[in-house]
Formats: sequence, C-alpha cells, structure tokens
Amino acid sequence: MAILKAPLFSFEARGQIAKSLVFMGWKGLKTVRQHVTPSNPQSAGQTTQRNLFTVAVAAWRNFIRNTATQTSWNALALVLPNALSGFNAFMSAVLDITTTDPDASFATAFVSGSPDDLDVTMVNIDDGTAGDESGTFTLLTGTAPNSLQTNTTASITGGDINFVGLGETGNTIFAEVRKDGQSRSGIFVITIT
Repeated sequence: MAILKAPLFSFEARGQIAKSLVFMGWKGLKTVRQHVTPSNPQSAGQTTQRNLFTVAVAAWRNFIRNTATQTSWNALALVLPNALSGFNAFMSAVLDITTTDPDASFATAFVSGSPDDLDVTMVNIDDGTAGDESGTFTLLTGTAPNSLQTNTTASITGGDINFVGLGETGNTIFAEVRKDGQSRSGIFVITIT
C-alpha cells in the first residue's frame, strides 16, 4: 500500500500501488517507476560477481574498518570524476582488481618510519593476512589530494611496503599507493618525520 503525505504527486508518496507503480525517494528526489519483479538467473558470471561483492564488502567491514583508512577512501572519492562515497570508491577498486587477482593487497595503515620514510601496512583482501602480492607498488604524494605525482616505488616485504627517501621530511602530505594504475589505499594525510 502506498503511504501518502498530502495529495498524491504533491509532497511525498512511498510504496506500491496494485503492483503497477512504485513511489519512492531517491537521492532527495520524489520518484515513481513501474513495478518490476527482478529475475535471478544465477548464471556462472552472475554468481562469480556476487562472490566478488561478498569478498569486497567483508574486506571493508573487517580489514578497512579503522577510521583513518575509511577516511582515505573518502578523500579519494572526492577527487574522482563521479560522485561516489569512500565505500563506493573502495568497492570499485576491489572489484576491478579482484576479477584477475582474488588475493590482491590493499593498504590498512600509513606510518612515518625513520626520517623521510613511509611504512605502509598491506593485507590480502580475500582473507586479511599480511599482504604478499608480488610486483612494484607506486607511491604518489602531493600537497593536495588532486595534485598527486609519482614519488617512488617499492615492493611488499613481510606484509609492509617501505618507501624510502621521500624528500618530504617535516611536511604534511597527501599520499596514495597504486599498482597498475589502481588505487590500493585511498588518499592518506600524513606528516613525514
């Protein structure tokens, strides 16, 4: 049954009418659409995609749960061309990457190590174990989230990446870790000791 506030189509209507129309709010707008019953074919591709979504959502809840890491994904979302939340930016990155590498590594913490170094803790997205993805990761740094440039590269060792010789001692910078053009960290704000 539709729930009305004021006459129909004027202020707010929610719900369905006779399985023909559905009234709802969407991003602050009052909308109406045709009532449809979704299909659920459960094809192999659809099942694979659902499993990837399940892994990505579990990773957000279990491994990307600290405030600093979620804030970094929110910062990345603000500089992307599409209006996304941090959660959506993270999900997009994970889904793009895990289709070819199900245990890809993502950053969970940035810590300024010895002078002019940055230590990044990485975890495997599928199970939260210490990151062990092979290959070269790129650190981008800058004075604003929308002006990041390549600074240095390094590989994961023992679940961490140690980026050395940043040339940023004493500065507060924005930093992002990428591999193959995909963000693996969002954009962190950190002061280099």
